[in-house]
Order: sequence, then C-alpha cells, then structure tokens
Amino acid sequence: MAVVSRKNGKLCAKAGLLGALALLAAACQSEPAALSPQELAESRAELETILADPATRSKLIAKVMGSTVEDERHAFLKFHIFGYAGDGNLIPFFSMNNYVIQRWAPGDNSTFEVQHYEVAYYSKFDSDEAISEWENPLTGEVIELPHFVLGPVPRLYGPGIGEDPGSFAPDPMNITMIGDRVYVPTLTRLAIPNALSPAEWGVYSSGPVAYWDSMLVFSADIRDVLDDEKTHVPAEMHMQNLVSWAPYLKLGQSPGRTMVRAYGQHISGPDDLPQVVRSNLEKYTPEIFDLDNWTEVRIDSVELAQELAKARADGTLDIDQPDYVAPRIKRFDELGE
Repeated sequence: MAVVSRKNGKLCAKAGLLGALALLAAACQSEPAALSPQELAESRAELETILADPATRSKLIAKVMGSTVEDERHAFLKFHIFGYAGDGNLIPFFSMNNYVIQRWAPGDNSTFEVQHYEVAYYSKFDSDEAISEWENPLTGEVIELPHFVLGPVPRLYGPGIGEDPGSFAPDPMNITMIGDRVYVPTLTRLAIPNALSPAEWGVYSSGPVAYWDSMLVFSADIRDVLDDEKTHVPAEMHMQNLVSWAPYLKLGQSPGRTMVRAYGQHISGPDDLPQVVRSNLEKYTPEIFDLDNWTEVRIDSVELAQELAKARADGTLDIDQPDYVAPRIKRFDELGE
C-alpha cells in the first residue's frame, strides 16, 4: 500500500488515478473489443469480395502466411511424432522443436516468391530435452536421430499455384472465416518413387513409393487481415501429417506410417525462442542463425540417402554385414503400456 503525505496527498492521488487510467487504456488496446454481429457480417462480406478475385486472394494468403512485401518472417512450432503400425492406438515416438525462417518477395502476376529455411532438433516425447539416440518401441533397437535441416527451398504462391508442379508450396484450400478469425488451410499430397528401393536397402526402405500427406492451417484475426496498412499479420499454425516410415526408423515395408501433430505461430525472431530451444538449435543446427552463409541447398532425406550410400561404399553399412539380422517388428498388442 502506498504512503501518501498530507502535503502531497492530492498530487499523489491524482498521479495514481492517471496511472490507473493509463493501465486501463493499455489493457483496452491489447484486448480489442469483440466484434458485434453486424461487424462480423460486414467483415465476412469484405472477405468474400477479396477471395472472389484471384489476385487479392493471393495477396491475402501471402499476408497471413508471410508478407506482401520483401520481408523475413519467423515461426516456431512444436512437433509431436507418433507411429501408427496399422492397428491399435498411435504410439508416441519423440518430439521436434522446429524453427522456420522464410524470405518473402512479391513477384509478377500477383505471385509471391519464398525462400524457405527450416531446422529442428529431436527431443524426448512432449519435452524440450534434446536427444540424438532413441529406442524404437516397435523393434527395441537404439537408432541415431539425424537432426533436421532443410533449405533454402524455393516456394511460389499465386493464382492457380496448385496447378504448378514446379512449386514446393502447399496448395491453399478454401479459405474460411470462423468467428473473428480467418483460416487458411493447405494440403500437400505426394507420392514419390523411393530412392531407396526395398531390394537394395532392406529395412531402410519403406517401399517402392514414399507417401507424404500434410495438412497445415494458418489462422489470423479478421481485423488484422482486413487492415490495408498491414503487410503481414501474426498467425497461429496447426499441422498434421501422415508420412511413410523414415529410413532412419529402420521399419522397412512393415504396415504403418508416422503421424505428426504440430502447433505454433509467427515470432519476431530468434530472441522469441524459448531459451532452452534456442540453445539446442545453436548446438545442433547452427546454420539457421547464419542464413547469409547458408547457400548450399540441404534436404534431410537426400543427405541421409547419401550417408547410407557412403557407408555401403566404405563397407560399414550394418545391413551389409554377414552377421546382420533384421529386428522383428512388434505388433501393437505386444507393446504393453
């Protein structure tokens, strides 16, 4: 409780009142009033007008996902990776802490060009604690986890981009408004001939074709989205994907895939990362903090295939050893609790 002298009581009381009003004003600014039903209807109508024009729709997508001007956007997401063995419940595997940097620039014909950089380190499931090795519950084998590095990968957003096979950008689906938020969902469906054939690579190959299904959704406040003075808006992100077994899991052609549940949002930069996350990223994936010198394209799956090929050439690949026995893959009902 403040002590107020008799002499300065009125002055202090006045100052206290002004301070309280300032705090109230700040609170009002940080928590905008909810939109009325009429305001929501007007916002929805304005949004529908924007989405009806491919050029303005493309600009809205860029505004929510990245930026409508030349700019660098940052995001942090938590990934939880599960295994699905073709039966039973999902099996918790491990988590990842993903840091994304994208460099956006407007292009021709209402398009937006992006250079995508992404890294992640593996951690114990639902934890920030870094791990480089992990015991696969389906085999009991301890395997090495290669920390994730991807980029720079080009992406292109614009009208009709979903028809362009040369773009690595996820295809935006129908954009919708729920309550006072705009949702921009994307869908990526890939079926790629596997560079690691089952005949040559055994447990490192998930099959002749590698499948990737990924669904990512961005959401942002409708007031930010419709604000013409803003070139980008803070967006939340939620993602699920279903992907063929990664080679390092050594699950071969056994039934199942990995499933990812991820969530995050835009951040201002590396200073917004949790300290433990930043420290681990600096240790395991320092490239992300020096983009100007990260000029060589790196793709984790390609690098892993190259490492396996080198191990085979050196005669050190485990599956080539005469005493190698592939581990038996357990059924879900054999896993216990």
